[in-house]
Amino acid sequence: MKTSEESTIVPFPGDENHTVTVGQYLLDRLYQLGVEHIFGIPGDYIIRFDKLIEEHPIKFINTTRENTAGYMADAYARLKGIGVACITYGVGINIINATAQAFTEGVPLVIISGAASTEEFLNNPFLHHMINKSCNMNRDLTQLEIFKQVTVGQAVLDDPLKVSEEIDRLLNLCLTENQPVYIELPRDMVDKPLPFHQPHPVQEIPCDKEALTEALNETLMMLEGSSRPIIWVGREVSSFGLADDVIAFAERFNIPIVSTLLGKSVIDERHPLFVGVYQGGMSRKEVEDFVDNSDCIMMLGVLRSDVDTGFHSTHIETNHRIVSSIRRVAIAHHEFPDIHFSHFIQALPHLPMSKIFSNDYPKNIDRMQSFTAEKDKNITTARLLECLQSYIKPDHILTTDCGDCLFASADLILGRNSYCAPAYFATMGYGVPASVGGAISQPERRVIGLVGDGGFQMTATELTTALRYAADPIIIVMNNHGYGTERPLIEGEFNEIENWNYAQLPEFLGGGKGVRVKTENALEKSLKEALSQRGTYWVIEVELGKTDFSPALIRFKEHASRTVK
Repeated sequence: MKTSEESTIVPFPGDENHTVTVGQYLLDRLYQLGVEHIFGIPGDYIIRFDKLIEEHPIKFINTTRENTAGYMADAYARLKGIGVACITYGVGINIINATAQAFTEGVPLVIISGAASTEEFLNNPFLHHMINKSCNMNRDLTQLEIFKQVTVGQAVLDDPLKVSEEIDRLLNLCLTENQPVYIELPRDMVDKPLPFHQPHPVQEIPCDKEALTEALNETLMMLEGSSRPIIWVGREVSSFGLADDVIAFAERFNIPIVSTLLGKSVIDERHPLFVGVYQGGMSRKEVEDFVDNSDCIMMLGVLRSDVDTGFHSTHIETNHRIVSSIRRVAIAHHEFPDIHFSHFIQALPHLPMSKIFSNDYPKNIDRMQSFTAEKDKNITTARLLECLQSYIKPDHILTTDCGDCLFASADLILGRNSYCAPAYFATMGYGVPASVGGAISQPERRVIGLVGDGGFQMTATELTTALRYAADPIIIVMNNHGYGTERPLIEGEFNEIENWNYAQLPEFLGGGKGVRVKTENALEKSLKEALSQRGTYWVIEVELGKTDFSPALIRFKEHASRTVK
């Protein structure tokens, strides 16, 4: 993801005699930002714009539902820098869940919704798909008001004199804030011509150099007075393009790094300075002990959610804490409201400090072990993870749904920028569409999706999208016969779901490959075969026990159970 200074929109090509339509202008802007695919479902309010996409270098990806289009665009954005989903008015609003996730987890997502024209509202306010018959200013504003709650910027493109500037404003806002935006496009505006427009340059984020110098001096003093500092990185470091700065800083002064689960794979987890994922008491024991014994914790781009803090089981004293995130910069108790966190992080590698730390820390890479399958032995969740770890490569991408698959993924060792998961919003049904969206975004890389049986049942129809567009993710269905994450919290019939023949689904859908495994050697054989083949998706159904939990989920249970009982 580019930093705010780099994410400027280049001027539209042409001259003062050149005209372009509203729809073409929007598509060209997106294409200039690297968008090569738009996910969505056609509808009569948006179908003219969909036709424009067909005539454009950007490819339209038909999905089976609007919310899954949003999940695909979310994964696409996490891996490529920006994602776009396209819906019709009213009935397409079920994309709101995916939009809310992007809003909470900081994903640059563009939602484009079709709408009726002003003239249509004047002639007949009772239009199909309309949400509220009480029109305001000749338009149903209900959907706009809903999206205001989960986007950083919104616009209805109904004024030809303002369309170009509004598109530029929202796309710049999407990238500089790393947040979703909402664009409502009345169908009579799609083909309206626009005059040549010279976009306003993006305003650089102002920097209070005096305050920045003061913050850096206080940081220097805290570091020089410490003996065991550690860097705790979150997703914002990656999404704002600051990972190289953090790595350069850590390497220069030999400071070890841990990450949040949401920020997993911000750096290559095989890096010798990487210790592991830190989630307070939900961390692996050696990671928790190491962080708890630190005398200076640098929280860079960290969102302190309950999941990422082990349900607030961290032990971080304010006096020994340096915080730099999109929300605040603070050195101990001293707040610096006039400093943007990106300026602070970019300055860290250049601190005038001669001290090089010599920490004795648990290296994440030391946990790497080869997997040897025991013939005909029933597979367990722990052994499934060990097998997967043996075959996953640094350039592979891992997506997960919400559930044990999410928590278990914390212990896997991944390459840089190779992880898509709902680690804060924790929505179910993300895994399959995210795997497909990730595969479309990065066709040269192999995507492996970890999905529980419950989450799989919610959005499995997107396997047809994978089939149609020759996306080839490997979907591993962790079939523990129900909602395995809920069982350790409160047991009940509500945790039971109907068992499917998951491995037979590809045959039913008309393509792809499916296999059901129960033993370690069968799993290894199927995984090796799937990884060796490209061009088609795989479903590997892994039969697990109802109470077979990953080590990470067991740690989760110890802390989360207090909140529900």
